[in-house]
Amino acid sequence: MNKRILAAALTAAMLVSVVTSCNNNNGGNNSSSTGGSSTTSSSQGGSSAAGGDSSASDGEVGSGLGFKLDPAGYPVMDEPHTVKVTGFCTTPEGVDAWETPNEIYFFSEMEKRTNIHLDWTTMTRDALIEKIPILFASDDLPDVFFKTSLSASTLARYGTDGMVVNVAPLLETYAPDLYTYCADRDLLKFMTYADGIWGFPYMFDSEGIRMDKIFVNEKWLENVNMEMPTNWDEIEAVAKAFRDQDANGNGDPNDEVPLGITSITDMFSWLYSKYDLMNRGTSMAGSYIDADPADPSGNTIRAFITADEMKDVLKDAKHFWDEKLLPSTLFDADYYNAIWSTNISQNWAGFHTAWATATGNYVDDYIALPNAPTEKWNNVLGYLSGFGSGVITKECEIPEAMVSWFNYLYTIDGAYEFFLGIEGESYIIDDQGHVQLTEKITNHPELEQEQAHLRYSFYSGGGNPALATDETFKGGETYITSLNGCDNFRPATEGLTIWEAFPLNSDQTERINNVKGDISAVYKEYTAAFVTGTKDIDADWQEFLDKLNAAGLEEYLAAYQEAYDVISG
Repeated sequence: MNKRILAAALTAAMLVSVVTSCNNNNGGNNSSSTGGSSTTSSSQGGSSAAGGDSSASDGEVGSGLGFKLDPAGYPVMDEPHTVKVTGFCTTPEGVDAWETPNEIYFFSEMEKRTNIHLDWTTMTRDALIEKIPILFASDDLPDVFFKTSLSASTLARYGTDGMVVNVAPLLETYAPDLYTYCADRDLLKFMTYADGIWGFPYMFDSEGIRMDKIFVNEKWLENVNMEMPTNWDEIEAVAKAFRDQDANGNGDPNDEVPLGITSITDMFSWLYSKYDLMNRGTSMAGSYIDADPADPSGNTIRAFITADEMKDVLKDAKHFWDEKLLPSTLFDADYYNAIWSTNISQNWAGFHTAWATATGNYVDDYIALPNAPTEKWNNVLGYLSGFGSGVITKECEIPEAMVSWFNYLYTIDGAYEFFLGIEGESYIIDDQGHVQLTEKITNHPELEQEQAHLRYSFYSGGGNPALATDETFKGGETYITSLNGCDNFRPATEGLTIWEAFPLNSDQTERINNVKGDISAVYKEYTAAFVTGTKDIDADWQEFLDKLNAAGLEEYLAAYQEAYDVISG
């Protein structure tokens, strides 16, 4: 489908939801104009209870609290108001570097529209991580945190202490776009921790970001005279050709890495779908959790790494290792940070798998397989990331208005402005309806692309409290070869039930954290030993299970089961 048409359709649907929500809550129309002021007067502050102004005389959402909700999805304040914001940012360097994010188009326009001025304190990610606990401990909080990516359990702790605003009762009225989006996808239950929603997530409405694909170097295929593989047997045959021939054409037949995976877990993720493990997507895969197929209801969790099918995964991976199709340095401590990136950047890797086509100068050589290699493809991430990407603290005098301010970031128009900047200047829409960054960004005479983009967007470094789509987010995940790969792999994902990360209370978090490190250590030790052959998969399997149990697997699963029971209701 034309992505621009899809965006327009979603925009229309969201605008309908805004008007409907406003009318349902207040019994009147919502005809405010951008930058206008309400005829009602009130204090800048207000109650943090949703619907407290529902009897306002002019019937507009927020009008009893000193603002009204524009149909576009943002608040318009009666009077100017300053909000103190602390957050992470990538530091701009070189020509036209800004001193404050307010110089970026999105924020400058939002100030004009909303009458809300943001007073910024920005710092590096590491500095912010160190600073946040100090701010909470000293009760020296800003009004808002931005791009903080605070964990849900951390937010819940501060929230139940009264330090962070619970936005759950505010969303339907003051953030109708975000609320409708989440309600339609049944996401609200995954966002609720300790009986509240304590922050705004980074929302991935992007197959490019959410779906893992397998990519192969098309030029290597031509060099070894092989066809594009479509199943596991053909993948292995092509990989062996890469191993045995000078596939990259540099004159050295021994520097090729046939399967250029990022880690052994990456290899397992290819194979999980083959044996229907990780059957609820990848959001809980790092916790080794999926649904136990022995329970037809799907409401019993299991550690899929203990399933009998995991032995088949390990045997396949060991076969690839024995055939020298995997990197010989795969288990080195610095493999991912140094060796894998070198393999990709030097044209030494034949296959790779990732959400992004992160292959540097060779990005256009890698294309996705024409289909998933198995009937099912479970490598799909959920929608939600970074629950604390945006946070409103107890210091904020206008929490309802700031909920509406954040709401605009989850509309299509807001997402385009936040991630892309100015149409016709920093990006264009091509004849096929796709976003293309302009040469001001991609071919700046003095700046690397990320720095050039930073003049128009605050996206860099992640953790954005916004709606990332295939069109608005212009990272490697949404490069054209990745999007084409989504088209190829999508049929194998149909019918897949995807879990988001489970919301945990403080007790569950503590119980899981007490044992997860030991469980992960056992998993990493034994899977490496099984693949490399220093332990026998069949003979030592029970030993592996016993070690997991001794590490606390039973308590680990019990805590996660309790969390899931709340979700499943």
